[in-house]
Amino acid sequence: MSIRIDPNLRVLLIGGSSNVGKSAVAAALAEQLGWRCVSTDSLARHPGRPWRQSNKKVPTHVADHYLILKANELLESIILHHRKMSPIVAELVKSTVSDTSLPKLVLEGSALWPFITSGPQQKEVAAIWLTASADTLRARIYENSGFANANEQNRAMISRFLERTLLFDRKTAELVNGHGCRVIDVDAYESAEELTGDIMEHLKMRPKR
Repeated sequence: MSIRIDPNLRVLLIGGSSNVGKSAVAAALAEQLGWRCVSTDSLARHPGRPWRQSNKKVPTHVADHYLILKANELLESIILHHRKMSPIVAELVKSTVSDTSLPKLVLEGSALWPFITSGPQQKEVAAIWLTASADTLRARIYENSGFANANEQNRAMISRFLERTLLFDRKTAELVNGHGCRVIDVDAYESAEELTGDIMEHLKMRPKR
């Protein structure tokens, strides 16, 4: 199905904190648009989530990161990492905008906020920032991490990760607001499909008056 959106648009940014649902939304949007989908997680490395989907042990450097640093220090660490990533993000966006032989791009990740706040909005780039209530983020992190069945050390790491996530969610939503970025509370939608549909509707071309 052909979806009529602004023909100038070449890059769609989907940002937000961990566990807010940006990866699923970005993948769904990319599929509907027929664009490629890239995560900023694939562009540079940083200690990830302090849990694993299998019985594999959390790497020592990841465990130390969450067990030694306090929540505000973890926030400072991830913010510094994102600032260092900003030139990489900017170059990817710039190349996609300027080289029309490249496929259009849905770029998702927590690391997008420095680019979004760095300058004036471009007609070729649209930005969406997802946010959620503390209760929603807590419930998702507890479920995804297996918190209920985790041992004491793993619970400590998960709890510290949650603290950082809540701080990051509040801070970044405030930072991107007012920079041509639409901030969306995912709690206002019944499903990811409804949220994706609303974003698609927002991207559609409006008839000229």
